[in-house]
Amino acid sequence: MNYGFIGLGNMGGAILRGMVSCGNFTEDRILGYDSDAAKLERYKSDAGITACSSAEIVVDESDVILLAVKPQQLPDVLKQVRFTDGIERKLFLSIAAGFPIEKIVDILGEPAVSVIRAMPNLNAAVGEAITALCQDSPASAEELIIAERVFSSVGEVVMLPEKLLGAFSAVAGASPAFTFMYADALAMASVQAGIPRDLSVKIALQAIKGSCINASASGEHLDLLRDRVCSPGGTTIEGVTVLEEDGFKGTVMDAVRAVIEKDDLLSSN
Repeated sequence: MNYGFIGLGNMGGAILRGMVSCGNFTEDRILGYDSDAAKLERYKSDAGITACSSAEIVVDESDVILLAVKPQQLPDVLKQVRFTDGIERKLFLSIAAGFPIEKIVDILGEPAVSVIRAMPNLNAAVGEAITALCQDSPASAEELIIAERVFSSVGEVVMLPEKLLGAFSAVAGASPAFTFMYADALAMASVQAGIPRDLSVKIALQAIKGSCINASASGEHLDLLRDRVCSPGGTTIEGVTVLEEDGFKGTVMDAVRAVIEKDDLLSSN
């Protein structure tokens, strides 16, 4: 099977590298196109892909096409490839936020075309993404399996209806930024207390990583895990009390809500 990439930016490149390195696509051919010729040549050299001179060639020669351009660039790309012969037999995987399937099908002008929306996050770069696939896509069960195979190469995959992709994107897509901010705040507090900056960052990141592994392994409610750290009359409860008084949870929820509202706005335009 031929897999084609249109766009080899941060996310497209991460998925491509994941496919190449996971060892599950060794018998498949991977093609790519990017408007940055130097980047395209680099992926040809480093990952062994077939470099194409246009998006149209990628679509023409591929069975599965990953649309990895920015949402504002996607309409132009779709218009360029819409007249490709046999487009109704192709499977398009779109990772464009705020760009519904209905709009993609409409621009392609082929009601029978198979389109699956996927929302990976930044952690695809290290093989630890969480990706949502649109389970109510106009695609077959077999095509959903193909999509799951692609995105499993960079992490975990979950299935959601399209109406919940905005919420998923807000939590999974935006949360790395929130988490980096939280980690930096912990590190800054550590520096303030006298620990060197590089060591402070290492401590903060490992504490967050360990906490995530602990929570995933235990399967227990997160509030219960929090309470286990907060001994009665101890030190941790003092910090937790300050976070609660300052609206820590509410602020995070407001941030997620703001991202969802922005996604809704993009989808409606």
